Amino acid sequence: MPCVRLWFYDPAGDSEGWINKVVARIDPPFCHVELQFEDKHACSVYMGSAVLFREREFDAPNYTCVLVPCGAEQYARAYSHARRVASSGVLFSSLQMYSCVLWAPLANSERTTFCSKLVADILRSADILPQDIEPHTVTPSALHRLAEPLARARAAPVRSVPACPIGFKTR
Repeated sequence: MPCVRLWFYDPAGDSEGWINKVVARIDPPFCHVELQFEDKHACSVYMGSAVLFREREFDAPNYTCVLVPCGAEQYARAYSHARRVASSGVLFSSLQMYSCVLWAPLANSERTTFCSKLVADILRSADILPQDIEPHTVTPSALHRLAEPLARARAAPVRSVPACPIGFKTR
């Protein structure tokens, strides 16, 4: 079963990035999220940039990963949507990010985004997140709270092999 990885950044150990610390303080503990596919391509956006789609690794001590299983069709739709958004020149919006974090979201715009809106939009477009989620209202920590139950609910059940009773011969 294919999976997408959601990488959540906790700025607690960050000696710089005061904006990251403010965002994480308002809705703890995360300030940033990126979506990574099985081929190591990640979709992300940073302050002052356009959406990126590139291969990258994550520094595990600074990031928390939530592995979300999905169907092959959902995975393909998410991958396609991520590539399309990156090639469209969608830009980071400080105003949208601040309004979301301060719980006064602006009207949704397809020309601008911020990290958690981008990831939530991709997941919703692939039916990994429910359609009633409004991506422009989702903070990184809120997305983490939405993703954790998905990861648990969609994970394959663990099957145990029953132990053989004492004295029972298996040959």
